Amino acid sequence: MTSTPALIALAAVVALMMGIVAARAAAGTGHVGVPAAIRMLARVPSTASLRAVLGGAADGRMVHAAGLTPASVAPLLPRARTGGLLAGVVAGALAGVVAVPMLVLAPLLGVVGRAVPDRLLHAMARRRRRAIVDMLPDLLDLMVICVEAGMALDPALALAADRLGGPLGDEVRATLGDQALGTPRRSAYRALADRTGSDDVARLVAALLQAEELGTPLATALAGQAESLRAARRQAARDRAARAAPRIQLVVALVMVPGALLLILGIMVIELAGQVGAVVGGA
Repeated sequence: MTSTPALIALAAVVALMMGIVAARAAAGTGHVGVPAAIRMLARVPSTASLRAVLGGAADGRMVHAAGLTPASVAPLLPRARTGGLLAGVVAGALAGVVAVPMLVLAPLLGVVGRAVPDRLLHAMARRRRRAIVDMLPDLLDLMVICVEAGMALDPALALAADRLGGPLGDEVRATLGDQALGTPRRSAYRALADRTGSDDVARLVAALLQAEELGTPLATALAGQAESLRAARRQAARDRAARAAPRIQLVVALVMVPGALLLILGIMVIELAGQVGAVVGGA
């Protein structure tokens, strides 16, 4: 069994490492929007050769889907992956100092640590994609008002994006910027669907291009898209509620019911103890 001085030394080493890493992470202020965990893992010391083997390259599409710029993430991601792997291995080795069988956790923690930066980016991309989908009906409503007032498609998009803001507004402004630089409208709109990775945005782009090609009244197409998106959002909310019901029942069965039974059993034990004590005392 490990002695008390060894445990104290282990705790001191862990605290020192965490303090150094946290201090170095706090010193980096040039990566706005990048999660603090990625910045912290990127500060873990590692060699260039090790990063070349273990770090990999940044996925440009995933970085953009997360709402970040490649210039802010590309230098950090290989460092963060390598740092997460090293931190996991070191944590497993330190656990092995306390109990030797726990050394088997070192490679597992290394794999988990390397995957942390990518999982954080995936989570950011999912949240941003959900926000874009939630804002689509409002964007379409604003565009319908602008188009019915006599505006063309691109000025209506620009005005709606400025009024709406958020990640969807940023994506629309980037699309209009590509068109201003000479990108054909069809290519710019399809790039918008590819960047967001949303099926709803892809359907909207297809509807806009079809309306332009066939001469369909734009306001009618936009209003129909807004209504279908709201119907899909209501159905998704109902599906989430239906999936949540079994989980709530599981929580009730595993937590609330045993707690109520323990409370009843405790009251019964107290009452029985009182009755037994009265009988014994009377005897």
